[in-house]
Amino acid sequence: MTHRCLRFAPWIFHALADGELVLLDARSNEFVLFDRDASRELVDAVEGRAMSPLVERLLVEGRLQHASSTPKLNRSHVPGIDDFTWSESVRYKARHHASCPSGREVLAAGLTLAKMCVLLKCVSLFRLLKSGRNRPVSQGPAKATLDREICALVRAARWLPCKVACLEFSLALRERLARHGVNATVEIGVQKYSFMAHAWVEVDGQPLGEPDHVARSLHRLRGTE
Repeated sequence: MTHRCLRFAPWIFHALADGELVLLDARSNEFVLFDRDASRELVDAVEGRAMSPLVERLLVEGRLQHASSTPKLNRSHVPGIDDFTWSESVRYKARHHASCPSGREVLAAGLTLAKMCVLLKCVSLFRLLKSGRNRPVSQGPAKATLDREICALVRAARWLPCKVACLEFSLALRERLARHGVNATVEIGVQKYSFMAHAWVEVDGQPLGEPDHVARSLHRLRGTE
């Protein structure tokens, strides 16, 4: 019997690492991790080999959709990383992007951060990520500009009453850089054990405000192609 191919819905980002799938539902902001057996069932279904009750459930939920051809899965072969935290990322930013932003710049950064905190409660992450994907590629920002914007965001985050972590920070940095004509993307990666997700900003494949090894070592989440 021939089975039709399936693909993950456009709002599902995934990584297949060491035979295990990690999904991010960017509409509900929910991560789902599958063991090897469940991951094999899903891979078989996506590649048109077999169906299972798990696959049927994901079809009903809308996380899987029928496809006319076999999509390309996002297979990650990076080594992974252990115990990286948002606090470590902030310390890196403070050390490597020290600057003296004005009070007005810190206030503007705070307003952008607050805006992102509100949007993440009211708008799906999928819409927020997609909004920056179709802009034309540009060069990276001048170092002085990047230092000033990152430092202003770090300072503003200290007094904001809302939670500011890597996702809020990255979305805000992308918007701040867009004001300088820099078209950046927000990337999301995961480590599986113990589970951790981290977001950062890139321009033309180069991470901004992050240690290089973080972007190289985390399993990047992607949509099916």
